[in-house]
Amino acid sequence: MTKTNEIYIVSENVGWADAMKGWLSRIFNDSAFYHVKTIDELWDLSNIAIVIYDKETLGNPCLKLVSPGARGGEWLIVNGERDDIEACPGLIALGFSGLIVSESTIEMLPKAIRTIIDGELWFSREALSLSLRQIIRVGKHSGSSVNILAVKYKLTQREQQIFLSLLQGFTNKEIALKMCVSPSTIKCHVSNILLKTGKHSRSQLSSLLVDNVSEYSVS
Repeated sequence: MTKTNEIYIVSENVGWADAMKGWLSRIFNDSAFYHVKTIDELWDLSNIAIVIYDKETLGNPCLKLVSPGARGGEWLIVNGERDDIEACPGLIALGFSGLIVSESTIEMLPKAIRTIIDGELWFSREALSLSLRQIIRVGKHSGSSVNILAVKYKLTQREQQIFLSLLQGFTNKEIALKMCVSPSTIKCHVSNILLKTGKHSRSQLSSLLVDNVSEYSVS
């Protein structure tokens, strides 16, 4: 007998969540829908559970230390922003199954749910291409941790590249030569990275990897 999918709509917008619940339940009439306002009790979810995470009202899931790999289930972020596409390598590393930007949520949500039920990811081609390039670029140097930190601190793609180079011990001048830009441009990016991560010097950045492992470790 086919098991019933449990689909959790997590949003602080009660009106929007109720409308989504009513609409989707007519499309997926063999699934059980639930509306919750917080993620606090979403732990030990079954492998057929789907969580629809409303980023517009809940904010950046990484700032809440949300790790689908630790909580279970398949997590789909909806009502995202275009800038979130650059964070997809980190979202995938954390175990998220998909991202839909705000203007496409209504149109794409049923398709995304079906795709995830079938065991596939739902990210745009642009997001997947970016993720693959990032995996190749990062290689074996704590790739998942770097990607997770990038989404947590909202680092741009260029800032992610420079962040990785800093971890590898390159100087500003060496990074500038590698990227064919001026050292002053690199210095500006480094300042932005330090500001976003709350660190005071580049020597402190490596501690973020250690902190990240302890924050997202599975108990």
